[in-house]
Amino acid sequence: MASPDDYRRQANYRFDSADGPMMAVPVPGRPAPSNVTDGRFFGDEDWAAFGGALPAEANTAETAARVAAVFFCVSIIAEAVGSLALEFKDDNGPRNDFPLANVLAYEPNHLQTGAEFWAAMAFCAVLRGEAFAEPTVSFDGLEVWALHPLRTTSEWGERSLTVQYQSETGPRRLLPQELFWFTGIADGGLRPLTPWKQAKGAIDFQLALEVGSRAFFRNDRRPSGIVTTEQKLSDESAKRISEGVQKWKRGGTPVFEQGLKYDAVGSSNTDAQLVELFRQRTLEMARYWRIPRSMIADEGGNAGNNEQDTRSFVNWALRPLTRRIEQAITVRMLPPDLRAQKVRAKFNLDSMLRGDAATQWKNAVLARTASVMSVDELRTGWFGLAPLSVDWSKDARTPLNSNRAADTLTGGESAPQDKVE
Repeated sequence: MASPDDYRRQANYRFDSADGPMMAVPVPGRPAPSNVTDGRFFGDEDWAAFGGALPAEANTAETAARVAAVFFCVSIIAEAVGSLALEFKDDNGPRNDFPLANVLAYEPNHLQTGAEFWAAMAFCAVLRGEAFAEPTVSFDGLEVWALHPLRTTSEWGERSLTVQYQSETGPRRLLPQELFWFTGIADGGLRPLTPWKQAKGAIDFQLALEVGSRAFFRNDRRPSGIVTTEQKLSDESAKRISEGVQKWKRGGTPVFEQGLKYDAVGSSNTDAQLVELFRQRTLEMARYWRIPRSMIADEGGNAGNNEQDTRSFVNWALRPLTRRIEQAITVRMLPPDLRAQKVRAKFNLDSMLRGDAATQWKNAVLARTASVMSVDELRTGWFGLAPLSVDWSKDARTPLNSNRAADTLTGGESAPQDKVE
């Protein structure tokens, strides 16, 4: 089977080592191929000087994130992760009695809070498929710093990982045991898939819509067309017509002469169903990041549907990512002695699953009725209140028909059947 290099040689291309490895240079006299359908509009090069021109296709993660639907999908997941409380537990309950718990939950480094750090790491992972951070020891103790994605290159082998990082002091080679990281879904190997590259076709379509609609409105909502006449034009007439066309492009109203007729050859935004295309492509983008329809579309639903969509968002967008982060923290950050005690990291998703206020109160009553949670657990974990810190409020098995609350206030003796062993 012929390789791409064989085809280049057959096309009379030569290889010049001075231009770098495997660089094909056309033979002098043979025109180089050009792309005449690069998606640009006439005049875009002028507007690019102002920094406002959108590219024709997404070739980098930064370009992909400039699409509104992509940024919304990625940022809403990242911000949700940053808003979750990071807790540490063992088989007996919460464990926050070691310094690393405070570092990871509240102050990973002296410039970022826990919410800022985990939102940034999640944004990188959701957009690029991987996120890396480096634990360091300073005068203040342990710090965890996220690695800049544009300076980080991961080299995944069959059973190995090496990270090349271009720091301000020079290139560095980092091994897995020196880093904290987590990744997204992979296709049977170690190397994770890159979400924005998986969605590149949909992103390019969205970019084409935005570039096309921008050009339409920049042209004063005038469709493209041709000017024709059956008469022979003199040089002076052609000059006046050219000036009229330029005036028309600037929004003016030219007066054509010698029987010139204008025929539109483009379609309007209404005819092209631009609004419907934008809506359809936005929903298509949401599928890549599993964002429910009611969260990204403009059609509002009833409270029941929105609550169910929120639960779907937590179950299928947030929970898989937080589970990966939890296990990465437990395995790659906790020391062996804590892992031996079965200490594990846990993001608290309960706050996003409780529903509205009425539903929260009903669920609290059900949790207390079923002896699943104590009064103190409900007060502190659900409603942010101070615990009562008495025996009956700490025990989830306390009978509901007990008048121990009144006995505690009056100093009376509880009935024998109501006492907690």
